[in-house]
Amino acid sequence: MKKKRSIQCALCKFFLKNSEMSEEHYPAKSTGNDDIVALDFVKMIDSMRSGKVIEKLFQQENQGKTLEEVSSDFFDEELSYSLYPNGRTARSLCRECNTFFGKYDEAYKKFYDNDGSPSIIKGYQKQTKLKIIKAIFAKFLSVPECKGWKFEFVDFLKNENQEEYKGKWKLYCVKRDHSTDILGFGHLATGELTYDEGTIFELSDEKFIFHLMDFEPHEGYKSLNMMDLLSKTYTLVNGSDLQDGGYHGQLMVQDMFNSMSESIY
Repeated sequence: MKKKRSIQCALCKFFLKNSEMSEEHYPAKSTGNDDIVALDFVKMIDSMRSGKVIEKLFQQENQGKTLEEVSSDFFDEELSYSLYPNGRTARSLCRECNTFFGKYDEAYKKFYDNDGSPSIIKGYQKQTKLKIIKAIFAKFLSVPECKGWKFEFVDFLKNENQEEYKGKWKLYCVKRDHSTDILGFGHLATGELTYDEGTIFELSDEKFIFHLMDFEPHEGYKSLNMMDLLSKTYTLVNGSDLQDGGYHGQLMVQDMFNSMSESIY
């Protein structure tokens, strides 16, 4: 009996066998997606209530270390657990399409390695900038919360020479800093927020947080529209520039309440 071709590639849309699919990393493996750890929100709340956090952060043996180093050690030793030891992956693309997206990933790695610096990225050729943008759009095809959604930007991704995309989905970026990460923990979980205006999907790596949205950001929620990379100049938005932690902050609070609810029930 032949194996049923039951898995659909998110790019070419062909139905394939499981063995014909690839393990797509989201975000890319080279951007920190090699051992995903999660923050134990319940332990964190308990530690704060008991005063253990203050005790750990300011004990004598921490002399000579920065607060960032101490909080990072505390997180690793007390508050984290391995969620995806080999990185977060999904069988969302066939091998051929995954290889095709590889050229986009290579371009994004340049953006990542240079911290998204406008002074450096502005010197890139237009095609390289387009590949950076397409690399992030492409990763959302593997995000679990996006499963079942039909995105019109797929055609934009299929054609590496296509320079314009005028669809409804926009891609926004925030650079991580101390205000986006609790105790220095870079929360790499994916997520979804729903508003009357539309839907927001989140994906992040160790340096940047991305939001895929089908409406304009609310007033006060600053972020960089990734299509602005094609302009001569653009300004990166840091977590400290946001109001109330932005959409990433809302997702962290949402995850925290969900974790606490699960621990109760």
